[in-house]
Amino acid sequence: MTLTVTTNFSTLLESIAEELDITPELHEEAVLQYEDVGDWLGVEGSPLAAYTPLMYPQGSFRLGTVVRPIKRNGEFDVDLVCRISKHKDQTTQADLKDLVGDRLKARADLNQRLDESRRCWRLDYDKNFHLDVLPCLPNFEHLPNGLLLTDKDLHYWQKSNPIDYATWFYGCMSNAFAIKQRQLAQALQASLEDVPEWQVRTPLQRVVQLLKRHRDCYFGADDKNTPTSIIITTLAAHAYRNQLDVQEALDGILANLDGAIYLINDEWWIPNPAQQDENFADKWNEKPERREAFFEWLA
Repeated sequence: MTLTVTTNFSTLLESIAEELDITPELHEEAVLQYEDVGDWLGVEGSPLAAYTPLMYPQGSFRLGTVVRPIKRNGEFDVDLVCRISKHKDQTTQADLKDLVGDRLKARADLNQRLDESRRCWRLDYDKNFHLDVLPCLPNFEHLPNGLLLTDKDLHYWQKSNPIDYATWFYGCMSNAFAIKQRQLAQALQASLEDVPEWQVRTPLQRVVQLLKRHRDCYFGADDKNTPTSIIITTLAAHAYRNQLDVQEALDGILANLDGAIYLINDEWWIPNPAQQDENFADKWNEKPERREAFFEWLA
């Protein structure tokens, strides 16, 4: 009886997470659109061509942890990097952002979709999804994948490393991922090579989706103390032990979700595993209410 209840509950959790996920059709459409934008930025004759712009996904779209917006008819958020091969001494944050924005404005259909936000350029696609294009530079202190990001509200360049972070995240679930990929290949009666990685979902990815949805429901849309997705994702990945059952993974992660939170010299730290000098919990030290809100939510 206990086994049946556990199995049914795990199946229910899996079904909920599937409903939160982006559909394969929408995923493919988003990829087609951002590849089209990347081609436009770097095509011969573009003012950016000399700087070999490189467009690629980051965040939940890259990690397989996308969550459907909680609002009815809300749009999926597809976060993209647009890396421009210049040194930070050759430009400013504002000039870099304008360089990318001016090129987007130069194509009529993209200009009609375009809005500017604090760090990026947003392209809206028919209320299904939007692309957030973040201009950035190589971080020569963290080559080959380190980045320097633009931010209108901050004087200093911000650091990031989405490629190495994704490599770390997938490494935390490598055994489960291999098993789930084989199972999906068998279900589709396809070879392993014909199953794209983005179609595979492990219990870690499902748990991150569930935690993010619970977070959204718990805090509501306007709460400034809402825990960030990168903190939830990082802590969940640290706590995951390659369980193959979603409920077992959820139980194990919740029991150890605070295991990679450190208090160092009276400062709270959640290090970026791909860039140890970056602290995902830096705002906790400036605004203790955010740390308190996280632990209240976890409890």
